Amino acid sequence: MAQGVAQRVIELVVDALDVNALIVRVDLNAVLARVELNDLLGRVDLNQVIDRVDLNQVIDRVDLNQVIDRVDLNQVIDRVDVNRLMARVDINELAGRVDIEALVKNTDLGALLASSSGTLATEAVDRGRSHAVSMDDTLARWVSRVRRNHTGQDGPPEVLNAQEEP
Repeated sequence: MAQGVAQRVIELVVDALDVNALIVRVDLNAVLARVELNDLLGRVDLNQVIDRVDLNQVIDRVDLNQVIDRVDLNQVIDRVDVNRLMARVDINELAGRVDIEALVKNTDLGALLASSSGTLATEAVDRGRSHAVSMDDTLARWVSRVRRNHTGQDGPPEVLNAQEEP
């Protein structure tokens, strides 16, 4: 019976209490100081917490420029397998994107052709001179044989100066 009376008194006291007023009077810092966080965290199921997190909202709050500023691009590039990357490149498709007309328009073909033509002309003249000298030597030897001039001199006969005429 005493127990029944005690329960009834407790119920009347609890009903009479203003819980909000009681909470205002509680020093939460003192309560939290008595809480052992490691024990509390040991009871938390992180998978359940993560399941309740909306990752899209988290990502929306991330400043990507700050993330990129923290990335060491040299370290990223060092990890790239260039051979594997190049195996994925379609060279034909890449070449198909080249605008040949714009390339020709931006290239000074006149100067290129003039330079190329000048080089070809110079080479042709040099070869012609070389052949002429060779033919001159050959003709000089033949003339020397025909005249039976065996002086042992190879090469063309000496050219007389206009002042030394006989």
